[in-house]
Amino acid sequence: MRHLIEKNLREKIKALYSIELKTFSLEPPKEEGLGDYATNVAFLLSKTLRKSPQDIAQELAKELSSDLFTAEALRGFINIRVKESFLLEEFEDLIERGEDYFFRPVDNPMFLQLEFVSANPTGPLHVGHGRGAVIGDVLSKILKKFGHRVVREYYINDAGNQVQMLGLSVLYRYCQLWGREREDLKGVFEEEGYKGKYVIKLAKDLKAFYGDKLLELPQEEAIRLSMEYAHRRMLEDIKETLDLLGVEFDSWFSERSLYGRGLLEEVLKLLEERGYLYQQDGALWFKSTAFGDDKDRVIRKSDGSYTYFASDIAYHWEKHKRGFERVINLWGADHHGYEKRLMGVLKALGIPEDWLKVEFVQMVRLLSNGQEVRMSKRTGEFVTLQELIEDVGTDAVRFVFLTRSSDTPLDFDIDLVKKNTSENPVFYVQYAYARIRGVFREVKERYGIDPDKEDLKPWLKGLSSQEDYKLMKRCLYLKDVYEGVLNSLSPHLITYSLIQLAKDFHYYYNHNRVMVDDRNIMLSRLSLFKGVELTLKTAFEILGIKAPERM
Repeated sequence: MRHLIEKNLREKIKALYSIELKTFSLEPPKEEGLGDYATNVAFLLSKTLRKSPQDIAQELAKELSSDLFTAEALRGFINIRVKESFLLEEFEDLIERGEDYFFRPVDNPMFLQLEFVSANPTGPLHVGHGRGAVIGDVLSKILKKFGHRVVREYYINDAGNQVQMLGLSVLYRYCQLWGREREDLKGVFEEEGYKGKYVIKLAKDLKAFYGDKLLELPQEEAIRLSMEYAHRRMLEDIKETLDLLGVEFDSWFSERSLYGRGLLEEVLKLLEERGYLYQQDGALWFKSTAFGDDKDRVIRKSDGSYTYFASDIAYHWEKHKRGFERVINLWGADHHGYEKRLMGVLKALGIPEDWLKVEFVQMVRLLSNGQEVRMSKRTGEFVTLQELIEDVGTDAVRFVFLTRSSDTPLDFDIDLVKKNTSENPVFYVQYAYARIRGVFREVKERYGIDPDKEDLKPWLKGLSSQEDYKLMKRCLYLKDVYEGVLNSLSPHLITYSLIQLAKDFHYYYNHNRVMVDDRNIMLSRLSLFKGVELTLKTAFEILGIKAPERM
């Protein structure tokens, strides 16, 4: 509906004023009584046309009113109402086409890469990683539904000091298991090593795998073998956790491969030829200040080792060489400082500014009994993502992670999502679906009508109450929501709309009986429920949560 109204608005503006507006707002007004959509377009045209917004709004409203919708001017805004005949026509299309109704393929589909999670394989995934995983997973589904070709990628940081430190930490604990106190490792371990209990578990597994072999090896070789083993096991753990969460990747890209294939040398040579690198204090620097950064950035340190920034440059150069037309990165909030320098180096390489889009994912705070949960019962450190999934279930984790904008911190109330009440948003939404399925089963048993096979579309004409139309609008509006997610990369818009739909459905269910003596009314309400069912099922598939038959 939004797309059609927007199209009509553009045509009327061009016909009346010979102006083509690039952007304007067209959203449901905060007060439902003001209509289905409202636009500020008259205010945007006012200065150019040298007329008051109200006069322009009145002119456009008159031209905009048609067989599909009515429009009226109010304080410079144009409020638009969709006509009931059009609602019924659209709702019939929804029932006919199901999921396909909601997704209109884009005119120019692109080859996209979506990189998300990319947590260092030096420990278990925490709940913050899980939020990014779910957001990335849902965005990839939305992009695909609209016709884009998407590669979901996990970047494995397996070449830096952190993974080396994991190997040293596991080796140190391994030696302790044999009663050996390695003084040559102790200082580094105590200052920089990983102290988690999972490291002790890895050390025990390392002992079972190698026996006492590592005790007699030179330190460098022992650390290398320990690192390789621990790194492999942590990746297995990460993949297992993501599998529990229902998140898959098309590609796992190793940072090490950047060095083995000479990509870093290739891109640094190009930057040097373009005059964006210089030597100072024995280090190699990128002229990041030339692109708005507050200071230049080190690429190669004075000891000859490369920084993470160097790897990021090579990695994104490699992405560009792979032919991705657009790249979307989901980063943790602690990476805010990296965006400007990376955007600068891409510009220095001649890559268009809109090629890369970075979305930041804020942290998650776990609450139980009204208090923040800081310690894990199992590890004594932090609550891992796997622990949270095992405690409250995949559906609850996925849904709650999507209830706030990704750039907003999120409180996850563990006790709340275990309740089978309307306070629990995932239960509230899934219960709407389960109620519909329950009605369908009972109707089939009592009246021999199978809503899964019956053509209910002809009975839509029997719907005439404002409650009927309101529920229809809630379903149809999801089509606008999905387009909004596509354009803004904000999947929380889906859960917000589903909660509103569930609220209206439960109200309708409690005030309007379906199984009544009047067969026409019963079939009409079944047709309404069929549309709601299809809407919910489509959204659940996108969100990656179950559509329960019973609850």
